[in-house]
Order: sequence, then structure tokens, then C-alpha cells
Amino acid sequence: MNQITLLNQQEIEQKIYKFQSALNDETLTDEVIVQKYIIHGTPYVFKNNEDGYFDLKSNIANFFDEKPENIHMVGSGKLGFSISPNIKQNKLWRPFSEESDIDIVIVSEKGFVKFWEELYNFNISLTSRNNKEEEKYQNFLKYFFKGWLRPDLFPFRYYNKDRWHDFFRAISYKYTDHKISAAVYYNYNFFEKYHIQNIKNLRSVK
Repeated sequence: MNQITLLNQQEIEQKIYKFQSALNDETLTDEVIVQKYIIHGTPYVFKNNEDGYFDLKSNIANFFDEKPENIHMVGSGKLGFSISPNIKQNKLWRPFSEESDIDIVIVSEKGFVKFWEELYNFNISLTSRNNKEEEKYQNFLKYFFKGWLRPDLFPFRYYNKDRWHDFFRAISYKYTDHKISAAVYYNYNFFEKYHIQNIKNLRSVK
């Protein structure tokens, strides 16, 4: 059941109003909005527990052999509401709730290249893909071209896929009462560009 207390609902409505005001402020560039609201600051879901956020980031950083500062929460867990561009799912401005997932990104050239090399070596050993595998592979390439590795699009038999999912299943519901998933960006340029494009889209329809 999607339960949002009146107090939380009012707080989120204020956050949405502030964010929409930023979208309407022509003195703010798309890049500044991304840096201020999406990259900077403590996530909404950890608003009363900054230590917990650091512990979560440290755990993920250790798994990927990274630094905590390269781990970021995005999505409604970060803002308190969704700015998803997915029109079909009608997620835009939807408040963070008990049913929401937490989305994490790891910004790491080293990590990206590691998976890239493993996936390349894995893929060239395949002689064929069935239709479902081919469709997933083409979707994977679409995001890969944007400097983004999505584990839900990893090949079915890729040996590190289970290790990835096992780790995030293990930490889901440990730091918050929510499922946690993640993706890897090659660098901050790709990370920011994806969100900058989303901000441009939001501003074009406001």
C-alpha cells in the first residue's frame, strides 16, 4: 500500500515546488540544476541519517573497489519525488513512498572498463543469441553508447551478473526499508549529460 504521511506529503510538495521553481528560473543553467539537486546534498531518504548514507556508500564503494564520493543516489530516493521521463509509466512528480526503490550510480572509469572487458570477452565466446537475448543485447548497446552500464541488461549467462545482483539483494532493506539497485557510468561527463538532457526535456514541457 502506498502510504505517505501528511507531514511527508507536505514536505515533498514543498520540494517539488522548489524544484519546479528552479526549472522556471532562466538564470539557472541545466548543468547547475543537475549539480545542485541531483548530485549535491543528502538524499531525501537519508534526511535524518547522514551517517547511514555514508555507510551505504562505503559498503558499495568497497564492493566495487571505489571511493565513497563516486557513489551517488539518484531518482526519487534522492529528491523525494520522481523526475522520470518515462511517460508511459506516469512517474513524473510521483512522491517517494514505501513502494519506491533506491537507485544508485557508481561513477567509475576503472569499474566501467573492468566490466567492459569482461563483457567483451564473454560476448565474443557466444556463437548465437536467441531473440530475447538479442533484444536485450541491443538495449544494452543503446545505454552502453551513452556511457552507462545497466546490470538488468547484462547477458543472461554473464558470470558476474549473479554476483552483482546477490550483493544488492544483500544490502537491500539493510540501511532503509527499500530495495536497492545500481548502474555504472563511465565518468561524470556521461552522468551529467544524461541528467542534463532530462532537465532540458522537463523545461521544454513545463
